[in-house]
Amino acid sequence: MAKPGQYAKHSALPCLFLIGGFYVIVKLNQGDYMNYMERALESSMRHIGNISAADPGTLGMLRENAVLAILGTFRVSSKSVIQQHLGLRREAVNKLINRMKKKRLIAVHASFANTDNGYILLTSHGIREAEFLLNRELHMRSDASRVNERNLIHDLSVQLVILNLAKHQKISGFASEADIAITLEHRGNDPRLVDAIAVDAATGCKIAIEMETSNAKNKSNGDLRKRILLKYLQELESNDGLYEFVYMYSHRQRFLTQIEKAHSRLFASNQSSFSEGQQRLLSRKIKFKPYECDLIYELMFNSKRQLGDSKSELIQKDEFFKQLSQMENLFYSTQDRIVEIRLAGFRQAGQALGLLD
Repeated sequence: MAKPGQYAKHSALPCLFLIGGFYVIVKLNQGDYMNYMERALESSMRHIGNISAADPGTLGMLRENAVLAILGTFRVSSKSVIQQHLGLRREAVNKLINRMKKKRLIAVHASFANTDNGYILLTSHGIREAEFLLNRELHMRSDASRVNERNLIHDLSVQLVILNLAKHQKISGFASEADIAITLEHRGNDPRLVDAIAVDAATGCKIAIEMETSNAKNKSNGDLRKRILLKYLQELESNDGLYEFVYMYSHRQRFLTQIEKAHSRLFASNQSSFSEGQQRLLSRKIKFKPYECDLIYELMFNSKRQLGDSKSELIQKDEFFKQLSQMENLFYSTQDRIVEIRLAGFRQAGQALGLLD
């Protein structure tokens, strides 16, 4: 039987108790000895980490398992996210997706909400397979009407960051927003919700991953940013908070700069709600990550990125190296820090697209 306060809602087992000379059957909730998010953190890397095998059949199975694990964790994904994580050509990704569709594991739905013009969901059969792989109940359905296409590109950007961190072994586990919501008993509007939580591979610290794909919350909106900071502060000050650091990502470095300036204005205000100690804590614990900006933009926001045949790939490759050369020349002539960050992200995007080694 699960200990008090732990997540124990998924199954129930009948147990016999001897009371007054009679056996009484009591149905007890049976759960794991860790809550749902802890189980998610423990199992998340199991099938997306090392995807390599000499045998083609085994390699194909590992790739299918990785797709199932990604969809099971994030509930929805796209070909670009899967292509970037598996390091495949577009043609190979299309074959993988079509093979899984024939097995009735996944379904592809058309959409104008992202550069792939579509998104991928698990079928009912795929959900059962993903639950077996991840060793937990996923509390999800194959109903496409549950996908919020307005937030799709934001959610895919979060996936891109998390999977990139996992691919480079920067994290040892992660939990998606859906996993966190289940831990918080399905309270979708709970103020403690963040886009994802990851565990730093070096320190073991839990990190909240936040993605900003719009500047609506950054400019001339101090009250909203103040509420967000209070949300972070509640967890950072708590001994048993959900996370210990907050990493901010975006496809635009300008958005991250606007957020940082908004924090500075709130702290500098004469009527600031934050004490000096709280300001130092927030400044120390919130980290801005501009190195991923170009990678996120290239794969999630660049509508001119070609996805098709070899001719378009050749044009894309020539254009990429032309822009790379221009950016390198600009950096060598100016030694500007912003240009250096953009250049690093541009190279990383080239590696993700298979244009650079």
